[in-house]
Amino acid sequence: MPARTLATRPSSKTSISRSAKSCAGQPQSQAVLYARVSSKDQEREGFSIPAQQRLLREYALEKGLAIPQEFLDVETAKQSGRAGFAEMVAYLKKHACRTILVEKIDRLYRNLKDWSTLDELGVAIHFVKENVIIGPDSRSSEQFVHGIKVLMARNYSLNLGEETKKGMLEKARSGIYPSCARVGYRNADGACGKRILVPDPENAPVITDLFHDFESAKYSIKRLAARFQLEGRTLRGRRINGSLIHQILRNRLYMGDFDWDGMTYQGTHEPLVSRACWERVQELLDARAENKTRKVKHDFAFTGLVHCGHCGCHLVGELKKGRYIYYHCTGNRGKCPEPYTRQEVLTTEFAGVLGDLVIPEPILQWLAEAALGSDRTEQAAREEAIKQLRVRYDRVRARIETMYLDKLDGRITPEFFDERAAACRREQDAILGKIQEAQKATPAPVDQAIDTLQLTSQACQLFMQQSAEEQRRLLRGLIKDATWQDGILRTALFEPFEILRHSNQESYRKEKEIAGSGQDLEIWLPTLDTFRTFLSLHYDSFMKCSGVLILPVQEVHRQANPGVRP
Repeated sequence: MPARTLATRPSSKTSISRSAKSCAGQPQSQAVLYARVSSKDQEREGFSIPAQQRLLREYALEKGLAIPQEFLDVETAKQSGRAGFAEMVAYLKKHACRTILVEKIDRLYRNLKDWSTLDELGVAIHFVKENVIIGPDSRSSEQFVHGIKVLMARNYSLNLGEETKKGMLEKARSGIYPSCARVGYRNADGACGKRILVPDPENAPVITDLFHDFESAKYSIKRLAARFQLEGRTLRGRRINGSLIHQILRNRLYMGDFDWDGMTYQGTHEPLVSRACWERVQELLDARAENKTRKVKHDFAFTGLVHCGHCGCHLVGELKKGRYIYYHCTGNRGKCPEPYTRQEVLTTEFAGVLGDLVIPEPILQWLAEAALGSDRTEQAAREEAIKQLRVRYDRVRARIETMYLDKLDGRITPEFFDERAAACRREQDAILGKIQEAQKATPAPVDQAIDTLQLTSQACQLFMQQSAEEQRRLLRGLIKDATWQDGILRTALFEPFEILRHSNQESYRKEKEIAGSGQDLEIWLPTLDTFRTFLSLHYDSFMKCSGVLILPVQEVHRQANPGVRP
């Protein structure tokens, strides 16, 4: 059970003014760091990424910029889907930070889509080595020169891609599969010096058996997967499931041809099945796909959300007499004793569960005020710690400069200078690391989380007024597991909301214990430290769920209060 703190409930509802939020202190300017190497070889050499990081960290220190997050990429692809770049874009969309530090232009993007993505975010980009800052307020001439540089980088990338595609297309035309070997084959050096496909002795027989067994029309894909799993047969150490079998049976590579860039080529590799066998398998797959098409007639709110407490199967909805909706167990595991249940009964039970997530407005106000007070205290302590670390960093830098002058004047030897300077730089790196840790220790965005909690409360209160689709979307974002047995609904919520429900239930229990005693009513909530940790760990979950909640809540609010902004 989480630790709790005792606080007095506010006697009346008082709104939190914007000035109360603003007095929490001005946050330090922040900038994300992005570094990239263009090949695995550069990364293995061990100097490119660290050199970029050191340059950018020192620049941030000189400019008074905090670095809450660093993003790295070690790859050569020109696509904007690079992992580090994509994570950085997602971070910028979610947080207020609008500054990027990067070594130079070709480290950041290689195509116009990347440029457009960052331009739409309205970020300021510091190209440290080029001593250039590009942002929404940059002059048109600066934007023009920057655009030319982006186009030059894109031209280099496109030319490199064209040469690569040209070589792969030439391999395909000569009958050599120009990519990594698919399961059942392995890459090997051919007589012409090019990499070719050869059958994998361990996996090729399994592929052949899959085709022949399915060609016999005795097995469905599901039954074929079950049989191979029962026999313990695998492909590259992986269990054989239905999805994998379907991919294999549709791939013409195994009968000697292959598809590449929208064209079919005749391969020179050894086929694992005959052409006649492969074509027969395609006919069977096409025929079975046509027989599986069906339409969903009705949209039931709780379909796929509730399990039967007796056998574990799902409850499904069924329309009776054209107007009444009943839910019953599918009975896929045998006859089940669970009777039919009206949808209205389940709706009422779910509304009761969501009612435990509703936080009274006075408590939200008290919580926000306490969190803002903590923000002021923590921020002051953090800024003082960073200030002391900066003094230490400047002192070490001054020591290096003094030693350098001594070396020029001949008072110390170059060897002694190199040794001591290296030790000082290591100390500088350690101090920079501590500064970054202090900057990253920024508290969770409490005001945004409070707003999200308020949004959750509103959505739960409006549950009974929502459509079946909106109710299902809301429940999928909150409820981890739901079981119905003998008229009783048991639920487990996703962790952030489970903690909130437990806290609210404890508060209500405490109120009942002291009701009529003449004492002030008291509420029990997690301690502020626990609350802050909770938000730090689960803020992403709140924001993800809020995307599900915002639309139905605002729609209902607009209908009830036309012309009023929710």
